[in-house]
Amino acid sequence: MDWLQDLVNQHRELESPRSFWYWSAIAAISAVMKDQVWLDRQIYNLYPNIYVMLHAESGMKKGPPISMAKQLVRPVNTTRIIGGRSSIQGILKEMGTAYTQPGGKVQTKSVAFIASSELSSSIVDDKVATKILTDLYDRQYNVGEWKSLLKMETFELKDPTITMLTATNEAMSEDFFTRSAIQGGYFARTFIIYEREGQTSNSLVYPLEKKVDYTASSEYLKELSGLKGAFAPFAQIEKTDEFSIRRIKHGREIWFNPVGALYDDWYDAFKEAMKIQETKDETGTLNRFGDSVLKVAILLSLAQHPKLVITMEAMEQAITECEKLLGNVRRTTMGKHGMSNAALLKSLVIMELLNREPHTVTRIVLMKKMWMHYDNSEEFDNMMQAFDASGMITTSSIGNNILYTMPENQVEELKKFMAGKGK
Repeated sequence: MDWLQDLVNQHRELESPRSFWYWSAIAAISAVMKDQVWLDRQIYNLYPNIYVMLHAESGMKKGPPISMAKQLVRPVNTTRIIGGRSSIQGILKEMGTAYTQPGGKVQTKSVAFIASSELSSSIVDDKVATKILTDLYDRQYNVGEWKSLLKMETFELKDPTITMLTATNEAMSEDFFTRSAIQGGYFARTFIIYEREGQTSNSLVYPLEKKVDYTASSEYLKELSGLKGAFAPFAQIEKTDEFSIRRIKHGREIWFNPVGALYDDWYDAFKEAMKIQETKDETGTLNRFGDSVLKVAILLSLAQHPKLVITMEAMEQAITECEKLLGNVRRTTMGKHGMSNAALLKSLVIMELLNREPHTVTRIVLMKKMWMHYDNSEEFDNMMQAFDASGMITTSSIGNNILYTMPENQVEELKKFMAGKGK
């Protein structure tokens, strides 16, 4: 059991949803690592800072997981923790102020962990707040000095790196997230953890079976904080025992390790699915999704071992967990000029049928594979009926199994379209 699994397991008897503990712990690793480690993306370095928003109704116990994250990060003592009610001006001012760390080292870099149990009170009414936070998220583009002039006051930050863990509910987010926040990139950079139900019921009047111990968990984060440098690469131009999986990329022969091949194959399939989406994703989430998966893969690997190597298990888990969250962006932005509620699901279903031989799949298999992208079976069945009515698929039955098949003429038409030969 790795550090993350153990930490989540410590809270299994508590009411806060499991996913809240899980993503708050990931945010804690991000806050500790800052920009000390990175993944070489050829034209920029990808750093593991992330924005996480816990989204649930009032009373769903969003505060305890955020408090846990702060208690984990504080003993490491390498990152400013900004909580409570703050203006964007106050946050920038604090980030721009040097401070002395234990041992006498002066921290001049502008790093911060913004952690608040209520997003709307953390970033009070300010039309430019989300725009500034959107800009500051991209550490790879903010190298050296970053300047901002707000209300006649100039803020100068050095290599600004922010990890943010916040919470909100539907009523609060309705006021806070404007069209510019949704379409301007803030949502695309935020992992939205949406929950409707708690993990369990617990009156907290009796002792827990497993005592929560943040002291021991913080010790591991202290060990991680000593890591510095680039993560091991995924591919190279020469074949070796480690890099032995061959792929042709833009007419060149490239050799991947197993983790790199997994990500590259997934990324190509995902981009193909994007091509046939019928509705534009106005949040920009899908266009940034590849980097989002890699950031999570970095953090999950660090939860497994204190090494700058992304594991196969971490990559597989990152893809799975991030794909689940696409539906949360949809739910949160529904009716607010955000992501279409069906476009991604439709494209994934079409790609599944297109890539299968002989372009046939049963209803039960397809539903199991796409379960994270629809709310209920009625939504799924209505979509498949619409596909059938349009001639995109045919529906038949064998015994108790419903069978979906893509006709050959549709297969050829879609292949031409993706090859750039369609209308």
